[in-house]
Amino acid sequence: MQYKVPFVDIRQHYRNLKPEIDHAIQNVLARGNIILRKDLSDFENSIARFVGTKYAIGVGNGFDALHLSVKAAGIGQGDEVITVAHTFVATIAAIVHNGATPILVDVQRDFTIDPNSFERAITKKTKAVILVHLNGRLCE
Repeated sequence: MQYKVPFVDIRQHYRNLKPEIDHAIQNVLARGNIILRKDLSDFENSIARFVGTKYAIGVGNGFDALHLSVKAAGIGQGDEVITVAHTFVATIAAIVHNGATPILVDVQRDFTIDPNSFERAITKKTKAVILVHLNGRLCE
């Protein structure tokens, strides 16, 4: 199916960063260090410094990151996690795969979480909220 408006057009981002991306990929492939090697630890250390934390873990994709975050928070069976209905399936899957129940709330016109909808959704079973910063718009 051909979409008139692309879902995500990474081509422009790639064109803007092509020399840097190509150089990094060529270096990794030339060394053959693709799993749990120096490039990964360098990346993790760089991210940790950037966000101001002691540790960071590189994972395969967004689902893995969310799944491990929910698990690390000790969230599971009988717990509720609030998130927006307008999100990628990985957000919901990360909650469900940890045995918790996703509670979906509405978004505002800018697609960030609606504070009133969020507040009404809080119960004694609520253990967390996963905010979705869609299209470069940050939740407040």
